[in-house]
Amino acid sequence: MKERISVCIPTYNAAETIQKTVESVLRQTFTDFELVIVDNASTDNTVLIIRDIKDVRIKLYINEANVGCGKNLEACKEKATGDILFYICSDDLAREDALQKVTDAFEMANDIGIVIRPYFWFIKSIDRPVRVTKQFVSNEIVSIHDSYDKIKDVIALADQISGIALRKKYMVTFFENRVFIEMASMVADMLKRCKAIILKDNIVGVRILNNESMGSDVYKESPLLSWVQLISSTFSETRYANLKKYLINNFLSRNYIGLVQIKNFGGMAKLLTEIFYLIKFRRKNLLSFQFWFFSLGTILTPRFILRKMVSFYKNEVSGRLISLRQKRS
Repeated sequence: MKERISVCIPTYNAAETIQKTVESVLRQTFTDFELVIVDNASTDNTVLIIRDIKDVRIKLYINEANVGCGKNLEACKEKATGDILFYICSDDLAREDALQKVTDAFEMANDIGIVIRPYFWFIKSIDRPVRVTKQFVSNEIVSIHDSYDKIKDVIALADQISGIALRKKYMVTFFENRVFIEMASMVADMLKRCKAIILKDNIVGVRILNNESMGSDVYKESPLLSWVQLISSTFSETRYANLKKYLINNFLSRNYIGLVQIKNFGGMAKLLTEIFYLIKFRRKNLLSFQFWFFSLGTILTPRFILRKMVSFYKNEVSGRLISLRQKRS
């Protein structure tokens, strides 16, 4: 029996971007799907824009109150009738063959519960990426019995919601309603019961909006602490002790570049807290040049200068390097 596909878009105050996101879904080469949109009590005209888009595949639901990102992902799951759920955020864009590649991956085996992808960030034009995740030369099947590095790749790519597809029968837990780990909380737990496929293709572009508007409340909790707590609770069983230790030491506690974002939008107090946790969870960081470079650099560089440096790097350095690599390939 053919499995039904539900594309899920959680929305909140997305009037600026939602139309293009929906259009990127509706023009998929794979057309047999429902599009479930759950609005999280937007205060702008997001809902009006969605209602103006005429397509019988669209099913719009509106929450009475803002329930948070994780619970809105959960609401999408509850409203969707599909066997496979493909999530995409309301400001991101899907490649025209994204759903085809996802369905092809799931058809390989019934024990595949997760199809995940590398992705890139863009600011204005999807044709000009400014940053990319780790890239892969071929599709990779990953199970909980594979190398820790492969498992790390799956969990690391769950830091963004868009472009991740999940087989509903393996989704026995709930999405965490905590910033940074909403999708990763589901993906990490599912890995204990099913296999994942990492696609080699970047099937989605993640939009970087005007980061000047990012509020410091996003960093009420330490990102590192949230991730450590997630990994510790998900892999609490004795048989996962070494995996848990590996992920905390070789993945979570080496995200030095994240300090730049925390300094820019969380402030000095949150920055110092994050540096403290980097040392607490990985004492070897005290011997790392990269750790000291990012720690001292973010502490000593004024925020207005740091923001300009980041903007220049994304637009004039990283973006050009990525474009050059793409042309060569």
